[in-house]
Amino acid sequence: MHVRVLLALIVGFAVHAVFAGTADAQAEGQREIPIHLKIDPYYILYTQPSAPFVDADNRLLLPLRAYQDLMGGTVSYERSTKAATVTLLDHAFRITIASRTAIVDGNMITMDTTPVLKGGAMFLPIRFFLDRSGINYHWDHNLQLLHITDERVVKGEPFTDFEGNDSTSGHEDGALHLSSFVMTPHSLSITAHNRSGKDIPKGKSDIHPLVTFKNKGGFSTDAYTRPVYPELPEVKRGASVTVTQRFDLQNAAYIISVGRRAP
Repeated sequence: MHVRVLLALIVGFAVHAVFAGTADAQAEGQREIPIHLKIDPYYILYTQPSAPFVDADNRLLLPLRAYQDLMGGTVSYERSTKAATVTLLDHAFRITIASRTAIVDGNMITMDTTPVLKGGAMFLPIRFFLDRSGINYHWDHNLQLLHITDERVVKGEPFTDFEGNDSTSGHEDGALHLSSFVMTPHSLSITAHNRSGKDIPKGKSDIHPLVTFKNKGGFSTDAYTRPVYPELPEVKRGASVTVTQRFDLQNAAYIISVGRRAP
């Protein structure tokens, strides 16, 4: 049994299959946020205080704390100098807000974008760290998705929590590409596209979010051992599906999910 509290769940569910590009009616009027980061099988939707985003230099930025909470590094921040120190896979980085100059393992390097302060958090360009730490990744220009495929940085509690509740096996990762989401204080909608090249039958789609909370601790998900929500409908080849679930997201720290096809 988990030492953290598993919140057993959440009432209300809406799911429907639609053609690509159609927004979920339940999320109408809310901002649709693209998903740009995937770590191994896990799409990273939200990282407090906001989702990872692509800046004007076409670089993906991730909040400082996520390098520790998700990727297993260690981080610190000095308010007086607006500088952050990150240690990742035995490499040391020092980066300053609004400056393109960084120090990596004692050497001064010029970055191709600028760290920013957003929502009270420092956001840093993730590929700068990946390239200098030898971490395996792939940037899909068409999907605008950075996919990290290196098990050495799948270290965070959200991943451990997910694995502890995932009793499935043999799933086809990436059959459903999670493209965007909409979040309100009390609901989460995820839109996914069927990229498997074939129809996905009813009950074979696996879109499974997990929310980690920042203040009260614990996490919330629909445990595979005791599923609350009904099966997803058939998703035709090249079509989309949008899943809406009720979560209390007011204290969300991280939101992750998979997009898979069951065997």
